[in-house]
Amino acid sequence: MHGRPPARFVRRAGCAMAAMLVLAAIGASTVATMIFRGTGRPTPPALLALAVIVALVIGFRLVIRRMSYFYSEQDRLRRQLMADVAHELRTPLAILQGRIEGLLDGVYERDDARISELLDETRHLGRLVEDLRTIANAEAGALELRKEPTDLAELIRDTASSLAVSVDAPSSLPLIDFDPVRIREVLLNLLSNALRHTPPPGTVTIRTFEEPRRITIVVSDTGSGISADELPHVFTRFRKGADSRGSGLGLAIARNLVLAHGGGIDLESEVGRGTTVRVWLPR
Repeated sequence: MHGRPPARFVRRAGCAMAAMLVLAAIGASTVATMIFRGTGRPTPPALLALAVIVALVIGFRLVIRRMSYFYSEQDRLRRQLMADVAHELRTPLAILQGRIEGLLDGVYERDDARISELLDETRHLGRLVEDLRTIANAEAGALELRKEPTDLAELIRDTASSLAVSVDAPSSLPLIDFDPVRIREVLLNLLSNALRHTPPPGTVTIRTFEEPRRITIVVSDTGSGISADELPHVFTRFRKGADSRGSGLGLAIARNLVLAHGGGIDLESEVGRGTTVRVWLPR
């Protein structure tokens, strides 16, 4: 249900229900007419009308059941998101509150170093709130994309220019339509994750190549890798490994941004041997 805007589903369900009601009324009136005329035994049109009514009742029930499931699932996701947000905001807010109280009580000196620490915490909160806004819009199908013909290879080289990664991005790739700001965000998420879990002398590589009807980006590293029991949950928001220091939103955001472009993303990893993430965008 994540990729479909609720309004579209509601419109379709409403049209289906209206059509069922109209057809049921027609079928009921046909049967009633035949009964009141006293035909004595069911005629083929009457049997057909009864069959239509039964089919419509079954269809109506299925539509109602699907709508009930849809809204219960949306309510569950909303409650889970609120619980996750409250959990993730609690820690930085507690740290910020404790340090401010320490300054007011004279526990800490009111110097530039302490003020700088408070500023860092507020920036962390700002990034967390922005990440939450991005993922909420993406999951609701309300993410705004500003697509334009862009040289993906050039974007990759520019994004990786200040990072210690190996780049293989041929200049012969065709221009494709995507939002360069959002795809840069995806690349930064993937590269920062790879670098964070690949201590020296490990290596991180990003390469891109053309395939039929799509262009593929591969980010691979020789880092610590991900355990088999964690692999199914790597794109789940707020899901973090034992040694992770991030918010647990990076891969979830990357996945939603790629899906919003009509592309796809998958991940392979092995503990002690590294991780490979593949992203493809439609041409």
